[in-house]
Amino acid sequence: MEKKEIDEQMRERHGKILRSLDKARTGKHITEKEWDTKILPNTLKDVAKEFGLLKTCDIENPVNSDPELADRFFKAGWEAAQRLGFYCPDTESIIRVDLAELESEFKKVPSSFVAGSGEGERTIRARRPSDGHEPIFTAPLSIQMDEELYIPLSQGIVSSKLIDFQEGPSLDTVMGSPLLADTPYETFAGIYEYHLRTEAQRRAGRKGMGNALVSSASTHFGFLSGFNLYEQPQIALCLNPAFMKINYTTFHKCFVANEQGGNIRSESPTMIGGYTGGPETTAIASIATDILQFPVCGAVLPGSPSYDIRYSGNCGRHGVWTQSMATQAIARNSNIILMKTINQVAGPSDDMFFYETIVGMTAASASGQAFTISPRSAGGSKKNHLTPIEAWYNAAVFKGAAGLSLEKANEICREVIPLFEEHLMNPPKGKSFRDLFDIDTLQPIPEYKEQYMKMREFAESLGIPMPGDGVIC
Repeated sequence: MEKKEIDEQMRERHGKILRSLDKARTGKHITEKEWDTKILPNTLKDVAKEFGLLKTCDIENPVNSDPELADRFFKAGWEAAQRLGFYCPDTESIIRVDLAELESEFKKVPSSFVAGSGEGERTIRARRPSDGHEPIFTAPLSIQMDEELYIPLSQGIVSSKLIDFQEGPSLDTVMGSPLLADTPYETFAGIYEYHLRTEAQRRAGRKGMGNALVSSASTHFGFLSGFNLYEQPQIALCLNPAFMKINYTTFHKCFVANEQGGNIRSESPTMIGGYTGGPETTAIASIATDILQFPVCGAVLPGSPSYDIRYSGNCGRHGVWTQSMATQAIARNSNIILMKTINQVAGPSDDMFFYETIVGMTAASASGQAFTISPRSAGGSKKNHLTPIEAWYNAAVFKGAAGLSLEKANEICREVIPLFEEHLMNPPKGKSFRDLFDIDTLQPIPEYKEQYMKMREFAESLGIPMPGDGVIC
């Protein structure tokens, strides 16, 4: 390859991020408080009014089946993206993307990308609602575990071929020392996690499996030390500080991911009841965030999940409606490869966890979501509250529901939500990995295996085809 070609490719990869940094550096100074409490909410409300979207949330039908309404939400999200841009807390300024740039970048959004190698290679593709194309499932989210449990838990999870890639779990100690963010401990965590993760995948026979990296790093230090240790291409976790915001930590990671040949996953959750307001304006903010992430930082896997601020989950009526609406809007009108998380608040071994999973994963998959990372059992608040069974169950529902009609998905959600919604504000936290599995044999205790099989049968009785996990069934 000629030097000129190399220089052009390098400029293309990194030029986008440099332009965003320049905008952040030279943009008009605005306090974060002004952005959060005035500019953001007022703009979202104005846009919602202009497109006639206020009071369109229908909690009796949590999965939207009106394509015209989804398309209007997309147009509103596009308008909000132009008017708002991303706020950068590091420079206290706004990174704006004008219409010409937005239209140009929108045409360049890739509709697929590859991660992993050899037998572990997978192609992630954009989807449309109810298209039946199997989405990609990654497990688990970065729930904290004792470091001695990292290998057995990860081995157990990825032993199932339902799991396409691995993200978590995460650590809070490294070889017995505390993992302190923004210190050399975190730098070592990126290296240490590489050794634990690759050993777990070796034991499970998943050589070449793709990864979302680095789960034990809360700043950029662990990412910078660990990402380059893996054979590329992998998925880079470049998580933003909040919805409609991006910071230097994300930009640090994006430069490295680009140069190493990785794929950028950038995420900014929106909160129903927070600065983005109610379900309608929160859906608009979610759509705008997904539209902006490729132009601003080159994310090929953007995600803006929506959580209900009252319980920090999204499997209740308002959460499902908001997230499925935003998903359909993007899936129907773009080639964006959409990533959103499903946030269960009940813990392992409680029926509520399985009910939340059915609702969240069915709505997401039928709405056209291409990729997810799960589970977040017990809302991610309880250390060691994660087992392989929750991951396998999530994957089976997510993949099985891909061909369901939106009407059928709505019917399922309407039937299942009443089984758990009264407990959303005070959910059962369930039991730990040690309580539910034999750590040495990686077998679930008989009671949990029986519950798992019962819940698989329940999902199938609702009309969800449940692929086998290849381990227990």
